[in-house]
Amino acid sequence: MKRRTFIRNGGLAVASAFCLPGLTRAEKKAGQVAWVEGDSPYQITKKAIALLGGMAAFVSRQDLVMVKPNIAWNRTVEQAANTNPEVVRALVEMALEAGARKVIVMDNSTHRAVDAYKRSGIEETARRAGAEVRHVDENRLVSYDFKGESVKNWPLYRDFLEVDKFINVPILKHHGSSQLTIAMKNLFGIIGGNRGRLHRDLPICITDLANGFRSHLTVVDAYRVLMRNGPVGGRVSDVETRRTVIASANVMEADVAATQLFGLEPGEVTFLDIAHQRGMGEIDFSKLNLLKASA
Repeated sequence: MKRRTFIRNGGLAVASAFCLPGLTRAEKKAGQVAWVEGDSPYQITKKAIALLGGMAAFVSRQDLVMVKPNIAWNRTVEQAANTNPEVVRALVEMALEAGARKVIVMDNSTHRAVDAYKRSGIEETARRAGAEVRHVDENRLVSYDFKGESVKNWPLYRDFLEVDKFINVPILKHHGSSQLTIAMKNLFGIIGGNRGRLHRDLPICITDLANGFRSHLTVVDAYRVLMRNGPVGGRVSDVETRRTVIASANVMEADVAATQLFGLEPGEVTFLDIAHQRGMGEIDFSKLNLLKASA
C-alpha cells in the first residue's frame, strides 16, 4: 500500500506516518479554481477538470483512485442531499481514461447505506461507469492521527488510505450546525467512531479533518443546492438549481469559491476562517485564480 503502512496495536490497526507522493502539476499552481456552469452536470464536471489541466494532472497510470461523494442520506437527486450521480460518473470515467487501474466509490452513510446508495442513484451510475462501489466495514477501521487541535487519533476506514489518489466530491448545501457543508465537511464520511462527538467543536473538527487528510482533487457539485434545512433536507422547495461545478486542487479554496453561491463572505463561515488562520489557503475570493467557463 503506497499511502500508508499499518501496525497492529491491541487489535486495532494503527496508521503510521503518512507517506505522501510528490505534489501533482495541478497542486503546484496555487489558487486555481475552475467554475463551470451549464445544463448537464456530467458535461460541466468534465469541463471543470479540463480547465485544471485534465484528469492526467491528478491521476497517473496504474493509480488506485478513491472517489468520495456524499452518499449520506436516503434522498433522491432532486432533493439535493447527496452528490449528483452524473458528477460521479464523469469523474469515474475520466480517472479510468487517465489510466487508473481501479476507481472505488465509497462513503460512510448516516442513513442506512443500502438505501442511501440506491436512492441517490450513485451506486448504479458508478458501477455502470466502471467503478467498484463499496460500503464501509467496521473491521477495516484503523486509528489515524489527524494531528488536529480537537481531532487527534480517530478511527478511519483504511480503504481511504490504501489508494494513491483521493478525489473529494461533496454537494454544496446548508448545514444547521456548520452553516454550510462542502468539501471540508465531506471528510466526516471517511471516519467511523462516534462522529456526533465532533459536533461539540464542529468548525475546529472540520478544519482538523481537512488539514490532516489530503484531498488531491476537490470537485463541488453545486448543480442543485439545498439552501435550507440541511444537511438532510427532504423538501424540493428548499432546493435551488445553480447549474454549477467548482473544482480545485486545494480543498479549502474550493469551499471558499462555493460560498459565493450562498451569498456569503468566506470569512463569515467559521471553519473557513479557522482554515485560513492555519494557512490552508486563500480566503479572499477575489484573489483566487478563477477559471470560469460554460459547457
